[in-house]
Order: sequence, then structure tokens, then C-alpha cells
Amino acid sequence: MKRLPPTGTAGLLERLSPHIPDDLINSLFLQRSGPGRRGLFSAAQLFRVNLLVLLTPAHSFNLLVALLAEHRSWRTFARLRNRVRVPDVRMLHEFRQQLDLTKLRCVNEYLLRPLIEGTAGFAKTVALIDSTDLPAGTNAYKKIRLANTVRSGR
Repeated sequence: MKRLPPTGTAGLLERLSPHIPDDLINSLFLQRSGPGRRGLFSAAQLFRVNLLVLLTPAHSFNLLVALLAEHRSWRTFARLRNRVRVPDVRMLHEFRQQLDLTKLRCVNEYLLRPLIEGTAGFAKTVALIDSTDLPAGTNAYKKIRLANTVRSGR
């Protein structure tokens, strides 16, 4: 089995970059047509910058934006052509709000399709963990209001 380079290195970003479906990501986000403000960055570029928060030691948007100018390999991974013109923190937060569960599942399905098709000849089944946030089905963690309870002894 081939080993991946360490997290945050240019080698890891080079190995992962071809697997990101830029065309699919761009198709999931509606492009505004007509007059008005034109977006400076594509959805795929903003997606890649969001991935940099996970793949590099910069674990916040503020730190990532500050360090993007210094790290050419990060800008290459995010397909940002200009050293000075990089997405700001507001753009990244707005993009992350638009990146809902349905869009992430489409990307996940696209990435897993070759893996699952390659296992069609096996007799075993494959189970994948999906970390969807669901409300708890129990009342054990709910707060109990003391004002509604009857106090005895007074």
C-alpha cells in the first residue's frame, strides 16, 4: 500500500489535487447571470481553499488567508493565480454557508463511485460511515426546569 505524504506538505496537496471534481463543484453552485457584481473566484476554488483548512496546519480562515500569500503550494492547490488576490474570510464563510449537506453528498458520491464499482465482484458488502447531524432521540440530556416542580417542606 502506498503511503501518503504528511499533512500540510506540498506532496500531499499534489497527490490530492487531481481527485477534486472541480467541474462537478462548479455545477452545484448557481452562477449569477446578467448585470451586477461578478464573482472573483469559482466555487471550485473556494471549495479547495476550504479544504486547505483541513489539510494544512492553518486551522482557521483568518490564519489561512494570512498565510496564503507565503505558500505557493497552497495557492497552486487552490488554483489561485495571483499572490495578492486571494479570497477573504467573509467570502470563505459565505461559501461554507452555501455548501449544504446535499452538495457534499453529491461530491462524496462522485468520489466513491469508482471505489464501489471496483468492488462489485466481491461477495462482501461495504459499509460507509456518514456523519450526519441528527437530533438525539432521547430526553436524557434535556434540562429540567425547577420552577415547574413542586417543592415540599415549605
